[in-house]
Parts: sequence; structure tokens; C-alpha cells
Amino acid sequence: MSAENQLQDAYREWRRLAETEGDAIRNRNWPLVSDCQNALEQLQPQIVRFTQQAQEEWTRLGADRAGQEKSFRAMVAELIEIESRNKELLDQVRHEAQSRFGQLSQASHTLRQVQRSYAPAQPTAWTSFS
Repeated sequence: MSAENQLQDAYREWRRLAETEGDAIRNRNWPLVSDCQNALEQLQPQIVRFTQQAQEEWTRLGADRAGQEKSFRAMVAELIEIESRNKELLDQVRHEAQSRFGQLSQASHTLRQVQRSYAPAQPTAWTSFS
């Protein structure tokens, strides 16, 4: 398999993982989000290696390197767009979670105040020292 084909396959895998990650974010499937992010992290060095090998291959074969790189830049732009959408989704979910946490904290504080208002006072264990 040529380095260019390996690079294309790696970018296709990146796309698949990024789209799966987006679905997992929407479904609040955090273990799957983590798995996708770990897989993407492992894919990055492979892409760097395949890119270098493809560039060497294009030079060796006398291919239009600029044209080849332009087509790959289009793929990268699409991946950046998908990752940007995923980040926006995560930001939205985080904002919702922070808002909900604030509401729950306020409710907890209110319940403690109500409990203090209506709970009977605890008698002291010592009433005198004599």
C-alpha cells in the first residue's frame, strides 16, 4: 500500500472517530468520548509519519506535490470543522452541567437553611459543672 493511500485511510479513520465522538457527546456517552479521544491521540503520530512518507513518495514519483497537498488540506479542513462542532457541543454540555450544578447547590443551601429553622435544638450534654 502506498504512503498516500495509508494517509488517506488515516484521515478517513480520523473522520470516523470524530463523527463517533460527536454522536457520543450528544448521547452523553462519556466512556465512548474518551475512547475516541484516545484513539485520535494515537492516530496523530501515524498521520505525521504517513504525511512525510507520502511527500517523499510524491517527490520520488515526480507527482504534483502541491496538488496532492491541496487535496489533503481539503480533508484536513473538513476534519477541523467536525472537531470544532464537537468542541462546541462539549462547551454546551459543560455549560448546562455548570448551570445545573449551580441550581443544585442553591437547592442544597436552601434545604440546610430550612433544616436549621425547623430542626429542634440539640440539648447540651452538660448542664452544670457542680
